[in-house]
Amino acid sequence: MAKVLGVVSTPYHLLVFLFVMDAFLSGDEVDLIVTDKTPSMEELYRSGRLNPYFHQVSFADGRKIKNPYKSAPVTFYESFIHNGTTDAIIDAPLPCYDKVYFASPGTPDEIVKEIAKTLIKKNRKLTFHRYEDGFASYTKKPVHIINTPSGISMYKTLWHYDICEMEKEILLFQPQMAEKNVDFEKIQIPQTPERIRKITEMAKDIFRFEVKVPEQSVIFLGQGTENGSENPKTYQRLILKLRDIAGKENFIIKPHPRGTHDDFHGELPVYEDSCPFELAIASGAMEEKTLISFYSTACVAGKLLFRSKCRIIFLYPLAEDSFNEKCDYEDYFKAFSELCENVYVARNWQEVEALL
Repeated sequence: MAKVLGVVSTPYHLLVFLFVMDAFLSGDEVDLIVTDKTPSMEELYRSGRLNPYFHQVSFADGRKIKNPYKSAPVTFYESFIHNGTTDAIIDAPLPCYDKVYFASPGTPDEIVKEIAKTLIKKNRKLTFHRYEDGFASYTKKPVHIINTPSGISMYKTLWHYDICEMEKEILLFQPQMAEKNVDFEKIQIPQTPERIRKITEMAKDIFRFEVKVPEQSVIFLGQGTENGSENPKTYQRLILKLRDIAGKENFIIKPHPRGTHDDFHGELPVYEDSCPFELAIASGAMEEKTLISFYSTACVAGKLLFRSKCRIIFLYPLAEDSFNEKCDYEDYFKAFSELCENVYVARNWQEVEALL
């Protein structure tokens, strides 16, 4: 029996890790660390509802990391002598683990990096395993936890620890959708109707959610602070144009939890629900709805996790100058639309009108 640690920062992370745990870790002793990245997850941790499903549940408060950009001497000291940062941010001592599971497209966040430094020191045979975090996990090149040439060399020299061998796999629901730059070994997270039902029931018990089903047939999912910050006026203008096409009586907006540009000051009806939208989809309440977004992960999640039949329309080709990053996920969305029913990419406003 292996000693396993899972790290989750969002409701989606937790849902995916429940699938991973049921598929691969049923015979192991599994601990969980919940981070401070999502306020609702901190509240969930405090509630104690996670405790029945894990051997031990702890909380990591990344707000206590004073400076994630550390000098080489400090990094060396924390890596090979003592890492006081994990003592400060985690509310329970870290035991020795055999495996660590976490979600991170691209570069792992500072909490995962701190945990890794401490745990490698405790067990030099420790392996790391990534699980998917939405479409970015299918499109971004994974970067190792130890990613500087000097760091990789130091671990090899002092401890004979090769991060490239100890961290080389990523678990995905649909590995065939991953782009070539996702160069880790890709392992499929198996889904069966029985497993989907089991995880749905676990999620209901953990999150204790009640789904509010809007009367409107078209739900727009906001894109969030980072992605909607290049030109908020364009972002809002496009949403109002979409509302006009769908018809005012049919259209409602679901603001992004971290969004700052989804407030229309009463001009649009607002879908408000305390439960993560992925769970609203899992409940089956959205099967007759049309979900629209520029490229929201929540839209993807219901299809990948729970095989929802709801209709999805992506508008990223029509984003104009509203985003501060290039929306270049063409291969992914092409594969996604081919894999799942009722998924569309609108490339002009005439297509939007036809689809609605």
